[in-house]
Amino acid sequence: MTTKWPHDDTKSKTAFFGKPGTNLVSIISPFQMYYDGHALKSITVNKMIATALLLVFNEILDKCGHDQKKVDAIGASAFGGCYNNRSIRGSTNISNHAFGAAIDIDPVHLPLGSNKKMHPIISTAFKNQGALLGQDYKNRKDPMHAEFVSR
Repeated sequence: MTTKWPHDDTKSKTAFFGKPGTNLVSIISPFQMYYDGHALKSITVNKMIATALLLVFNEILDKCGHDQKKVDAIGASAFGGCYNNRSIRGSTNISNHAFGAAIDIDPVHLPLGSNKKMHPIISTAFKNQGALLGQDYKNRKDPMHAEFVSR
């Protein structure tokens, strides 16, 4: 069963996740992740998404037969960021990254504004945990982006 994620408004997110930049924990992916080609030891996320994100990563690893090369080939190991205390690009609204409740995967191949899509193994794993995907946005597509909120 997936968690009921908060509505995507500042009041609901603050009540659920805490103020931006608080309640952060480090998690270790079950497969090697890389940021800009450098191996990561851990990633910083909001404690409220830690279990769900680890379930996403474990599902990806399982579907890739526990093969790091297959994980790499679908782009799942290319980390683009999670916690980042900032506003949404082009807006004054607080980004879900500021709460540590959003993650970007494979930003080089899935750039903001493109109509590309995450590999189905990745998108399905996120959807199975109730995450919303930027590739499904109606207006400005953000195919690298997954967030643990509801509409």
